[in-house]
Amino acid sequence: MSTTDDSRLIRRADLETYVAAIFAAAGVAAPMAADWARVVVWANLRGVDSHGVLRVPRYVDLLKRGLIKPNPAMRVERCSGAIAVLEADHAPGAVAMSRAMAEAIGRAREVHVGWCGARNITHAGAIGYFALQAAEAGFAGIAMCASSPLMAYYGSRVAGVSTNPIAIAVPGRNRRPFLLDMSTSTAAFGKVMSAKDRGAKIPVGWAIDAAGRDTTDPNRVATLLPLGGPKGSGLSLMIECLASLAVGNPLITAALTGPGGENPVLNGIALAVDLAALGDFDRFTAEVDALHDAIAALPRADGFDRILLPGERGDAIKAEREAAGIPVTQGTWTRLAATAASLGVVPPS
Repeated sequence: MSTTDDSRLIRRADLETYVAAIFAAAGVAAPMAADWARVVVWANLRGVDSHGVLRVPRYVDLLKRGLIKPNPAMRVERCSGAIAVLEADHAPGAVAMSRAMAEAIGRAREVHVGWCGARNITHAGAIGYFALQAAEAGFAGIAMCASSPLMAYYGSRVAGVSTNPIAIAVPGRNRRPFLLDMSTSTAAFGKVMSAKDRGAKIPVGWAIDAAGRDTTDPNRVATLLPLGGPKGSGLSLMIECLASLAVGNPLITAALTGPGGENPVLNGIALAVDLAALGDFDRFTAEVDALHDAIAALPRADGFDRILLPGERGDAIKAEREAAGIPVTQGTWTRLAATAASLGVVPPS
């Protein structure tokens, strides 16, 4: 581990071991703690620091309060044709969504399409991990998550829907899979958390304050703003319909019409599609590579050195951080170390 003025570089393996030890000290079984840590650090590895170790203190707080269960009784409640329903029992969201995608891939192996609804999960981190899980198994993968209100619905000045993310991945032949992973808000809430840790301002258009006005102060954020106005809020609403209403676990209506209070419960969808059932799989993957090359060769706009396809930025950062280490800002490290110390976990040397 090396240190600079405002961050420190930590090897992936060391950071995974550290995070897994924190989760284990908080009561999570060692195998599950390791799986959870792998997904968390994967986000940092690809430059999605807003969904990486920055989140660990919050996860530990939820574990201590019983809002994430360290030993959940996850079970497949329904399995028929292409459909499965996983009752996650407030499991760590990353573990539950990985299980859901495994169920979806299993369904797709049998009937060419698999859809697993995951009910009562918790925050899942960077959901591109789960879409990529399908692509690396030779399927097209789609992952979505729904949560309680964190984002203004277009035309309102208070939180009405959530930042519900969606990720899509498809395999290539000689290239890495395309991977799109996006929030339905202009910026994920984790980026606001990251700005707090860095002592930085946020751009206008990310969020509004309690009075419904634009703010650049991450400490004054009351709710986030939707990506593309009605497009982002509309897509978020439809994800709530498919992820929550379809499995009988509505989140938005309950939050808006109920007594209020904290609700860390989410619902998720994992979808796998057998591309070989649609046509020639080898031709498909070759066409993915050809599509990449055609787009990458387009004339570049001013200020662009390269045209990046979905997932390429993350792939490049991953290669860089695998070699040089993962930078963790001092603010994030301070909070992470305090959480670890409270559990008797020693940081990597």
